[in-house]
Amino acid sequence: MRKTAGLAFACGLAVAASPARAQGQDRSSRREADERGGVVGAAPAGAAQRAVWDFVHFTTGAEIVDVIDSFDGDDPFDINLSVGFQRTLRRSKIVRECREPDRCDRAGARDDGAFSEFIDTVDIGRYTQETYILDLLLAVGLFRDLHFYTRWPLILSDTRSLGYLEDSPSDAYRAAVGEMVDNLFTIPFESPERSGLDYFAVGISWAPFNQQRDPTDPNWVLNFEGRFAVGDVLKAAKSGGEGGISRRLNEIRFGMFLSKRYRWIEPYSGITFMAGIPDYSAPYHFDAPVSGQINTMPPLQGSFLFGMEIVPWENIERMQKFSIGLEIAGTYHSEGRVFSELFDALGTSEDPRLHYERAPRPDGRFGPCTSDPGSVCWSERYGGDPLYRFSGMTDVENYASVMGRLTLLIQAAKYIKFYAGLGFGHDTEHSVTFTDECNAGEMNGPQDCQIGGDAYNPMTREVIDAPGNRFRVQETTIFDVFAGLTAMF
Repeated sequence: MRKTAGLAFACGLAVAASPARAQGQDRSSRREADERGGVVGAAPAGAAQRAVWDFVHFTTGAEIVDVIDSFDGDDPFDINLSVGFQRTLRRSKIVRECREPDRCDRAGARDDGAFSEFIDTVDIGRYTQETYILDLLLAVGLFRDLHFYTRWPLILSDTRSLGYLEDSPSDAYRAAVGEMVDNLFTIPFESPERSGLDYFAVGISWAPFNQQRDPTDPNWVLNFEGRFAVGDVLKAAKSGGEGGISRRLNEIRFGMFLSKRYRWIEPYSGITFMAGIPDYSAPYHFDAPVSGQINTMPPLQGSFLFGMEIVPWENIERMQKFSIGLEIAGTYHSEGRVFSELFDALGTSEDPRLHYERAPRPDGRFGPCTSDPGSVCWSERYGGDPLYRFSGMTDVENYASVMGRLTLLIQAAKYIKFYAGLGFGHDTEHSVTFTDECNAGEMNGPQDCQIGGDAYNPMTREVIDAPGNRFRVQETTIFDVFAGLTAMF
């Protein structure tokens, strides 16, 4: 018996895609199932389609999981080859906190229209990221209801930019935005075009229960996947520079998916959990955390999905089918350290406030380094150690993502099927410069939170991390279109 899946792509969440009935059962086994009151008369044989979509903050990723068989009766060996193409457009509004009413009003429209001493946010610009991916998958059946797969998502092009919210900004508007950005970076800003492999994946899927073997059972699939970083590490760069492509993040993911076919409709659901372990070459400092650092890991991700597959037409004898998949999914992203929307803009900044070239003043704020005997400069205490250098990576606030998707699948013959679809997603509002000056878990007294103290977090930058200075993303939209084919042998 063969269990197959279509290709599916998405962006932002780790979720399972629409289960679709496959093919492979002989006539006698279909008759036997029909006599037991099964659903074979309404569906081709095989288990439900299993594909997993997966999104990793700005980036990454489409996932395909084909569950196929080997050593199953007269079907000694199965192998699937899949090729897919995905285009993802992500857009966000960048805003900055402000607690100086006069300055906030001059800079443009305030979110709540208030004129007070409370922290407000001011519009800065529009972030745009466009990504094209060629996704390659090889799946090999190991035994009944068990397969191994490897996936290679090749990024053909990744471009990112920051622009004004207005199409034709006036000089006054440009000046107001420049004042709010405070010389940290310039708008418009263009990142280099990146390409290559971020990671490759290997995994195993196993179906403890299979509706096609026993019509009283649901389809239940367990998945384990490992992802291994390849390619040059991401480095902050401007247009024309060399910025690398890989987050240098090794990840593990567990998933469980359930479905049950009722004639022409198959509802399904699933949950996944994913955690990352940074490579030593990326500036997470996971392998050598600095004293006081709060976040050394990327966000943890937990996802769920609900959906259904509708099969308006199929020909069991010829193993042909047309299906429509409708899905909605959600992912929770914990607080963690990432390459955010402002990674390139902040990472290429030459502002001394980001590079430990300021000294504390009596009022607690920071001014230029001086030769005063009592002055302690950040550059003297931390600047000489590359571990403390500002790379552009920042800590982000926890947030949630939601995604909806429509998938059309056509199985034209026993050995080939095509798919196409689109998806639309949204990230909730969250801060992308979000770390504290003090590590509360390491404090033994106020002195520990002074510059050089054990609890002082040298990864913080007051100019972007302090309340009233933080950058946030709002109105994030994610739009996907995807298509591809699977050959089944």
